[in-house]
Amino acid sequence: MNRIGIILLLLLAPLGAFLSAQESQESQDRQIVVSQQIDWQRGVLILEVALAIQAKEFNPSSRFEAEQEIQRLLPGLFMSSVVEIPFDSYRTIGERLKEDQLLFQRLEATAVDSVSKHYSRVREDLGEIQVQYRFPFYGEGGFVVPLIAHSRPYPVEHRLGFVPSRNFTGLVIYAGGELAAHGKDIRQQIQPAVFPTLYDEDMNPILSVEMCDPSYLKRWGMVAYSDSEADSALLERIGAAPLRTVARGVFGINATDLLLPNDAVARLLVREANREMLSQGRVLIVIAVD
Repeated sequence: MNRIGIILLLLLAPLGAFLSAQESQESQDRQIVVSQQIDWQRGVLILEVALAIQAKEFNPSSRFEAEQEIQRLLPGLFMSSVVEIPFDSYRTIGERLKEDQLLFQRLEATAVDSVSKHYSRVREDLGEIQVQYRFPFYGEGGFVVPLIAHSRPYPVEHRLGFVPSRNFTGLVIYAGGELAAHGKDIRQQIQPAVFPTLYDEDMNPILSVEMCDPSYLKRWGMVAYSDSEADSALLERIGAAPLRTVARGVFGINATDLLLPNDAVARLLVREANREMLSQGRVLIVIAVD
């Protein structure tokens, strides 16, 4: 059985400790520890890989060999981390990959080709080498790109009738704290996801991944997450005159989707320019980001 087949079996089996953020495994009698972090604001998966080395035998070649060993294991380490990332309201990326085995191989190849090494350092006692890698979600080589299944977007719904409105450059949704969970007698905090869905208060879908232009999905994703709209890096996306609104609730198994006020939705859907703006993913969700 090839390596891809072995990893797929691991995905289909109970995931358990294999998918934990702190993952350990033995490699050539040396301990490897992997720390995972998702930077939703920048759209980056960060992996720090630490490999134990023999301090008494340390020399420049031993550092090189350790880095080569980490590099050899990197595809599997990446895949064991990425499968836990929320994909939409009811699936993780791992669950999405189970539906298409060829997608698994494409995702791995794309990510490994685009990974950047942020740093490589040796611990002061010379007993460990630590290497940090960053995998972009979007852009050229982004690992989300193979997950985009459509080539043309479905149209965003056109609401008829007269509603006082204007053209907006983006949509800013404030969704901090706990919100009413639709269909549940609880309140929940929104959880970031690759492809969330936006609804109105009557649960009519306003924006889903299928309604988004694939070229913009590849460029910067469906929505941005941040703890503030003041970040100047967001200006290109949401512009200087966005519509600002407050989420009314969350929805989904993973609490990833948002319910928006009906009056705000009407102001968006009545005008063609605003519907196009939504399809371009010019949406910012303001939450408390860890």
